[in-house]
Amino acid sequence: MANSAAIIKQAKERIIVEKRDVPGPQASEILVKNRAVAVNPVDWKVQSSGHFITKYPIVLGSDICGTVEAVGSDVKHFKEGDRVTGFAAVLASSNIDEGAFQQYTILRENCAARIPENLSFVEGATLPMAVATAGVGMWEKLGIAKPTESKQSGGFLVWGAASSVGSAVLQMAASLGFTVFAICSSHNHEEARKLGAAEVFDYNAGDVARHVISRAESAKTPIRYAFDAVSVPSSIPQAAAILEGFGGGKLCRTLPSPEDPRLPKSVEVVTTSAYDVAASSHDFGRWLFNDWLEGVLQDKSYKISPAIEIVEGGIESVQKAFDVHKQGVSGKKLVLPLA
Repeated sequence: MANSAAIIKQAKERIIVEKRDVPGPQASEILVKNRAVAVNPVDWKVQSSGHFITKYPIVLGSDICGTVEAVGSDVKHFKEGDRVTGFAAVLASSNIDEGAFQQYTILRENCAARIPENLSFVEGATLPMAVATAGVGMWEKLGIAKPTESKQSGGFLVWGAASSVGSAVLQMAASLGFTVFAICSSHNHEEARKLGAAEVFDYNAGDVARHVISRAESAKTPIRYAFDAVSVPSSIPQAAAILEGFGGGKLCRTLPSPEDPRLPKSVEVVTTSAYDVAASSHDFGRWLFNDWLEGVLQDKSYKISPAIEIVEGGIESVQKAFDVHKQGVSGKKLVLPLA
């Protein structure tokens, strides 16, 4: 079997496409023939900075979707031929076999989910990084109870609701019973409402924090939880200010940042990381992917969002996709279909 791979030979170098051996799965791993891969902002940032990676040459990428080619001796949840989506753990391991941007990738059993026939490989490739980041933040870092028969109540703020992570958080929060207050660009408001947002606000509105607080107060819906999927220096203090307006709460961000004197003491700030499902939270990852994600895809309660932008050319176009993302991508997910 041929395995074309988008290889970075040394830190900060551009991609060279070469053939490499097809890896074999260890006991708790599966080998996937990729049918589509997706690009995230972290990919070009890691290429440019060399952060996270401890060993070269390397293949980057976290989002894959395809079919199971082989399973390890201890794998119980998957079999050859299964259609799967999965979180490739290269940024947690620096193992080239676990990089997404090649024709065959090793996935850990607890980081993969079977997908139904009605979901395309291109659609499935948009899910893993977003679901892992959102899920770790929601259930591990914010400490919200996993789905049960009893519903949550009160308000939940999602800042950056049109991003892939933000749209995942929005759907999770709405499905749990929260009244979701979403913040995103005005042209994404209709999509946010379709995903379950009760109230939607524009980033660019003057004093958006005050508007959110006023609307939540009018609805008698205090906001105690917030998830900042953007996590830039301007968004974190505003999200915290909204929680402070209701006496404080818990704010999850996607990127660590320096201590900010504008953050009120009544707001606890935590940081999510998708890589926890591979590095430390193995049992949680198994529940999130093998159970939760498979379930919501099967019953069609989870919607694919944001919009997909196809990058043609397969593995040969991975560097092109990095460069496009570096220029700025808003409200879209870049996906490369593979033969």
